[in-house]
Amino acid sequence: MTRAATAASSALAIAAIAACGPTAPGIDAAPPLDGRTDARGDAGPTDAREPDAAAPVDARVVDGPGGDGGGCPVVTFAMDGALDPGAPVRAGGVTSVRLAAAVSAAGVLYVATDDAGEGSDHFILVSATPPTTARAAPFAKAGTVAAGAGPLLFLADENDNAFAGWFRREAAAGDTALTGAAYLAATGANGGVVEGALDLGAAFGAVPATVYLAAVPYATADGGGLVAAAQTPTGDGDGDLEAAEYLAVTTACP
Repeated sequence: MTRAATAASSALAIAAIAACGPTAPGIDAAPPLDGRTDARGDAGPTDAREPDAAAPVDARVVDGPGGDGGGCPVVTFAMDGALDPGAPVRAGGVTSVRLAAAVSAAGVLYVATDDAGEGSDHFILVSATPPTTARAAPFAKAGTVAAGAGPLLFLADENDNAFAGWFRREAAAGDTALTGAAYLAATGANGGVVEGALDLGAAFGAVPATVYLAAVPYATADGGGLVAAAQTPTGDGDGDLEAAEYLAVTTACP
């Protein structure tokens, strides 16, 4: 699709992975809405990608543990469409999209997955509470996604243009664009990544002890279905992103 953002469940079979950052209390209430609106438009700049509809992801081997061997990663993250060396790939690769994550000592969450442009839109969903209930999928996609009690945020990378950005999936309907220094994003050319840096305190009211992440590609058209074979973590193939299909990452330094 061609858009630019103009304003824009079941037991958790989740492996908790130590990242880095301050140990923090549970989150408070959701932050105030910033102009609720469906932030997707129908017009936008087209980039020079050469979509390959037959391959929703670039096949590749999962990176090694990476980062600093389990200690605190770098304090700042570069938004340049290339995977930061301080952010290990937590899951995925080969036939599914990679999911990389790190948390800085300042409470900034870095996430990345394979860039869009091979025939699908790519999303990374972020919840600060265990996902339990279903909401409609973002960007008018088919199916549902599991969400926690608080805000459900996501990083989006569109197949047909160079847009990438952060959004909040509203409980009722619609996606609200999140902008400013607390919500940074970038996407690279094919073979790169879509990456984002999210200030957890600003996004959730406090730095949560655990964040729940999922990287999911969807067919590019409105109403497009989840490309289940390529989602990370692995799902059950039913077209919905369920609670057990998230990865839990702790934010405290080991």
